[in-house]
Amino acid sequence: MVSLNTFFRLAYGNNAGWVVVARLQRNTDAKDSMSHMWFELPRQMEDFVRYMEGLQNSEQDVYYCPQIFKSREIRKDNVAICPSVWADLDECSPDNLEIQPSLLVESSPGRYQALWLVEGGTDPRTAMDISKRIAYHYADEGADRSGWDLTQLLRVPGTTNHKYTHLANETGRVVVELLGSPGLAYSVEELSVFPEVSLTDYEKIPMPDRTRYGTGREAMEVFRLKLKESTWTAFEKMPIGDWSKVLFALEMDCYEAGMDKEDVYVVVRDAACNKFRRNGLGNDHVWQDVCRAYGRHLENVRKVQIVVPLEDTQLLTDEERARVTEKRTFVEEYIDWASSLGDAATQYHQGGAFIILSALLSGNVFLPTSFGNIKPNIWFMILADTTLTRKSTAMDIAMDLLAEVDSDSIMATDGSIEGLMQGLSTRPGKPSIFLRDEFSGLIEQITKKDYYAGMAEVLTKLYDGKLQKRMLRKETIEVRDPNLILFAGGIKTRVQQLLKLDHVSSGFIPRFLFLTAESDLAKVRPLGPPTNLDTRERDRLKQYLIDMHDFYNQMSIVVTPQGAKIPMQTKWEAHLTPEAWKRYNKFEKDTQKLALAGNRADLMTPLYDRLSKSMLKAVILLAASEQRDPDGEVEIDVDDILLGIKYAEGWLEYAIDVVNGIGQSAAEHQIDTILTHIRKHPGVSRSLLMRNYHLSAREAEAVFVTLEQRGLITKTPVGKGLVYNALA
Repeated sequence: MVSLNTFFRLAYGNNAGWVVVARLQRNTDAKDSMSHMWFELPRQMEDFVRYMEGLQNSEQDVYYCPQIFKSREIRKDNVAICPSVWADLDECSPDNLEIQPSLLVESSPGRYQALWLVEGGTDPRTAMDISKRIAYHYADEGADRSGWDLTQLLRVPGTTNHKYTHLANETGRVVVELLGSPGLAYSVEELSVFPEVSLTDYEKIPMPDRTRYGTGREAMEVFRLKLKESTWTAFEKMPIGDWSKVLFALEMDCYEAGMDKEDVYVVVRDAACNKFRRNGLGNDHVWQDVCRAYGRHLENVRKVQIVVPLEDTQLLTDEERARVTEKRTFVEEYIDWASSLGDAATQYHQGGAFIILSALLSGNVFLPTSFGNIKPNIWFMILADTTLTRKSTAMDIAMDLLAEVDSDSIMATDGSIEGLMQGLSTRPGKPSIFLRDEFSGLIEQITKKDYYAGMAEVLTKLYDGKLQKRMLRKETIEVRDPNLILFAGGIKTRVQQLLKLDHVSSGFIPRFLFLTAESDLAKVRPLGPPTNLDTRERDRLKQYLIDMHDFYNQMSIVVTPQGAKIPMQTKWEAHLTPEAWKRYNKFEKDTQKLALAGNRADLMTPLYDRLSKSMLKAVILLAASEQRDPDGEVEIDVDDILLGIKYAEGWLEYAIDVVNGIGQSAAEHQIDTILTHIRKHPGVSRSLLMRNYHLSAREAEAVFVTLEQRGLITKTPVGKGLVYNALA
């Protein structure tokens, strides 16, 4: 086994200067403390090694810094020479390394640290640059992306790691093991093969001269209502165990509460879990860590996005798509007619058509399956960026036509959860439309008002047709066999800001089919005098719906064992042909694969699973609307399934678009809004954007640098100012 003497003589070479040993005392009932011991090389090399050997069984965690310092101070500008480049590989397996390390250490079971010796040593800037490249290159494999700092501390072989005592071996210790020491030395050119890491927007921002809050506690008090109890604990009490984990959680919680980088900086600076103060490091380290955490926060926001494009996994083959491209149902005919009435987005009318069919058919048509009967009640939410997409107009057109066929199906447009359940309690089995033009108001009540707590869960159960009871002071409301249809609208960004990711993973949001649209001035019709519209198509569609409603609302006479004749509503069973079941099951399996292929399977699995069920409900409605079987059956063939999948492809894209925006911070929404503006107005000036969006100089710098570093925009000097253009 290689001795410590050999290890450190390789690590430091023949360089002259000061080296440091750091000892961390972990205390359960007091503040952890870090102490430092300095040695001058080469004069004190033997003393240095003996000192290290004496710490082999220490109750403290022992570290060294691989750099040679000019004097006895741990500062970046005090580094004289770097004998090596380094990496805290953490969970990155050494098998993944493309260049063999000169010195490899297992700091705890499954975690590693490595040095690559540089021939003759190198200057601090070059060493730090290469170390950063290595850290980022292997970050996806588990390496610590922040482990490239010039003052990085690494564990000493042979000492005990007290951080992971739960992984102790039979000796009761977690020993830092030296795995390999070939002592290979590399040239700077050989180690520069790793890709360069471009500076991110937050790394370019200098440490602030002043902050809007004088102390971290003052900042915490301002955001008190948005902070978790664990955040306060991390701020006020020194951690027991992993300081880095506690500090990172504190930073993430502060960003999620809406703090900016300067706010988080003062919180971390004053926090009890400030590991940099414990280690004797300055506030510049705090600022760097806060900025790195900000980058991770933005990454977490973007993690909601799906990484597998829809076109990479075709839900329909070209042959299947050709079979249903020209097929026309009530939905297509309704869209053509409704689109002729105004400038509402065409896709909104699709939702209106399905809501009408659901209101007229879901009470009497069902599909028996191995998991119970599926009732084709359906939920749609149509979302707009502005009023120019005419979502309310589209909803009104559908409801006006439905009202002339069966006005009783429109149950409510507002009300409390008790009012909704009270209404449903008197309508067992009857289709009941809850119409809510501005659904964001209800979402805000669900998320912010205590007496609305649990409403999302109640709505979910009502969608599923489950028995619901609500105990009030004076009465008990019982809802049996609910048949709830929800037709909702709203401004997309507002709805996204109010929704939580829990609303997706719980299954509430996946029960909606989404339709979104953006404003297009070219499609906006000017206001003018009334015109005499041809009502023949409307009358035809209305009569079609009346005939369908009358057919599926027939009464039949049931004779009881006692001979009594009781009129009962006739029910129609839907059946899939064997080919249709086979194709549906393939679709369901394909969507499950898509969900697992995304980088947020916890969110996508309920979304895709519910999409397949909603598609099946839509197919039941389409098949029933075209059939009039007096024997009480609705047959669904493979072409019906293919048409349903064609609709589902569009619904999937809309759903991903909506879910991608859920959980974004206000700052991220502002960035997206400004990017949209730049895309619509190429060559827009910086000053105009600052005026339109009320940006301060600091806010503007953060927004525009972020967009530039993400490769989304370019800037061009014009006169004394700047103009921006979006990149494709």
